[in-house]
This record gives sequence, C-alpha cells and structure tokens, in this order.
Amino acid sequence: MGDIEAAFCGDYCGKCPNYPKECQGCIPSLHMDCYFVKCCLEKGIEHCGFCGDFPCRILSEFVPDDRPECPQGYHLENLKMRKFFGTERWLESQRAKWKNQ
Repeated sequence: MGDIEAAFCGDYCGKCPNYPKECQGCIPSLHMDCYFVKCCLEKGIEHCGFCGDFPCRILSEFVPDDRPECPQGYHLENLKMRKFFGTERWLESQRAKWKNQ
C-alpha cells in the first residue's frame, strides 16, 4: 500500500536527511507504532486523505517537521494534493521541491 516516500500522514520522507540511510521511509511493518499507519491499515486506505474523518483531531494537531518550509498543517495540504493528483504525481512534485533543499 503506497510508496515508502509518501507517508500515510502526508509527510514526504524523501526530504528527511535520515532517508534512506537511517530510515527506510514509511514502511508499515517498520512503523506499526505509528498511529497513522495503524489507522490507515485498519481502514484499508492509502493515506489519511481518503479517510471519512479527514482531518481528524490527531492529524490536525500533528506536526511532522518543525522546519520553516513545513509549517503546521503542511501535511494536510499534502494529503489534499495527493488525493486530487494521485500519489505518483504528488511524489514527482515533492521530489522537485525538495531536491535542492
């Protein structure tokens, strides 16, 4: 389910300096302690943007990155864009955006 650079929560793993050396991305079996992984797998959805409760309170309060380029809520916008354009097209835009960061 999904691409390992595209996290269930809307984060883009490819922007992280630990990816792919220290962290392999959003691989469900490696992150079963993650609320969003468990919730999406239980519901059988690709990511939180497909949830009928989107955005839930937990997702709305979640801030996966504190860099200025990633303000609170950026992952909600990412999920909206992923749902609209599809994950592959969204990943292309994220890879281009973060290439020189």
